Amino acid sequence: MASSSLDSSRLAFADPSWDDLRIFLAVVAHGSMNAAARALGQSQPTVARRVKALEEALGLSLFQRGPNNLELTEAGRALLEAALPMGEAAAAVTRTAAAYRPDPDAPVRVTATASVTMFLSLHAAELHEAAAPVEIAYIPTRQRLDLASGEADIGLRMRNLPEGTDDLVARRIGRIAFAIYARTENPEAVIAPPEDPTLSRQAAYVADFAKGRTIAARIGDMPIRYQAAKAGLGAAFLPCWLGDADPDLVQVLKPEGDLVEDVFLVMHRRSRSRPNVTRVADALAALFKRNQKALVGG
Repeated sequence: MASSSLDSSRLAFADPSWDDLRIFLAVVAHGSMNAAARALGQSQPTVARRVKALEEALGLSLFQRGPNNLELTEAGRALLEAALPMGEAAAAVTRTAAAYRPDPDAPVRVTATASVTMFLSLHAAELHEAAAPVEIAYIPTRQRLDLASGEADIGLRMRNLPEGTDDLVARRIGRIAFAIYARTENPEAVIAPPEDPTLSRQAAYVADFAKGRTIAARIGDMPIRYQAAKAGLGAAFLPCWLGDADPDLVQVLKPEGDLVEDVFLVMHRRSRSRPNVTRVADALAALFKRNQKALVGG
């Protein structure tokens, strides 16, 4: 048997400890025992000892150890797949606990799509003044972060009121419209989103507009798509507050129907007792109210 293998016939197997699994996940995530030790605030010998203890408890070799690297064995890859949900669950437990005993000085985290976050960034100084002394942390993502487990404090979500939200409170704070913009009124090329047109209303709308035109590029990131349209690459799907304000762009098609979406401000019920979160929420609602005309376009 190779020296890196474990003789399972001589081992009394035991359930692995979570501490050892946590260290195993850290080694995989950081690529080495030294890096994992730094991330965990432990010594490299301690990390190596805990990995060895895990291997002995399982009766498996989890890593193929080379001169300057570690590679997962087949068993190691299988264990990683099984342990990852445990790591995610442990992180969720930590976030949830922190959400119920929040640091009063912690920034209020606001999550929204890239287009909405970009709009907020233009008014960041105004929001900062309205929410002071609270700091606001902006998290641009299309994923719906879990407010219940504390991944964010406020979510700005579009189109429909979230379902299955017994522990969440939501209020409609305005609307936001989207349209096709280009340097000319009859563009020959289109900047399309990368996703399948059947998976997104916006992608389907752009695909229909693109019929008979050249697809110049596929760009998912809205700020980059905007810069490409502004440079003359082709027509792009943009929020009206951005396209209408740019003198270099013209609105090729007016927003209508599904291109005008409701915006909901969503919080967990416990946030009602957190003055910092409610102050930021009120500032966001006021911002949308003052800028509703620009947000829905002309």
